[in-house]
Amino acid sequence: MEKKKAKFSIYPYLFIAPTMILIGIFSYYAMFNGIYMSLTDYRISYEEITFVGLENYRYLFSPDGALFWKSFSNQAIITICAVVNSVFWPLLTAELLFFVRHKKIANTIKSMFVMPMLVPGIVSTLIWRFLYNKDFGFNTMLEKLGLESLQHDWMNDDKTALFAVIFMGFPFVSGMYFLIFHSAVNNVGQELYEAAVIDGATNWQVAWKVHIPNVMGYVTVISTLSLIGSLSGFGAIAATTGGGPGNATMIPAMLIYRVAFTDGRFGYASAMGTIMMIVIMTLTLIQRKLTSSKEV
Repeated sequence: MEKKKAKFSIYPYLFIAPTMILIGIFSYYAMFNGIYMSLTDYRISYEEITFVGLENYRYLFSPDGALFWKSFSNQAIITICAVVNSVFWPLLTAELLFFVRHKKIANTIKSMFVMPMLVPGIVSTLIWRFLYNKDFGFNTMLEKLGLESLQHDWMNDDKTALFAVIFMGFPFVSGMYFLIFHSAVNNVGQELYEAAVIDGATNWQVAWKVHIPNVMGYVTVISTLSLIGSLSGFGAIAATTGGGPGNATMIPAMLIYRVAFTDGRFGYASAMGTIMMIVIMTLTLIQRKLTSSKEV
């Protein structure tokens, strides 16, 4: 019997058109316009936009652009820690919760990890900034414990500021990533778990040889999201150190913001943004190539 050819309908395209138009305007147009601006000397104080070609990129790769590359070294440390923390701690928590066999206790613990998601990120950042204040927070705790010698101006010392920023968010169990791993671990299947237990597998062997291989697709997705979020975000830095003291915690996104909206050099800032976009895309593709042995 001959199969009937699917009838073409324009209605699905009409429904998706508004979304595609908005994505085109606010994402792709902005991206290509930024690339064009990186080839100009556009500044707020200039009435006309002058095309300068690759001059902004030449400046970036000259000694005058050293701060941009130094900011990348800070970003590399932050990003590596962010990706590891985004995968390791939520996965460890999900694994430990899997072996809590009392359902009510497990649900209570799960709710406790998810509840912090209701708190806006900027609020958590400001709480951490208060804790790092030299007159309050951790220093007050150390004073109460009789450990005055360990008191420190954490955010205003170039030797500790970057690591203080990295430590923000401890114990690093993101509610969203925890839920993803929790679902992934439980979706592996009760049958596999019971079969492994019957064969004499310990909880560690179940986690390492049954769960981990079956959640690698989720690891790929979460590490990719964490990588992109860390490289493109600057909220924590902007709300705490502003890139200081000096440039000890400066990251590319913060530097781009400062060059564009403080110095008014939109052309140069666009060149930095273009380089950053290329770096993010390259690292994302490499990371996915190395870790995507299985898809979700």
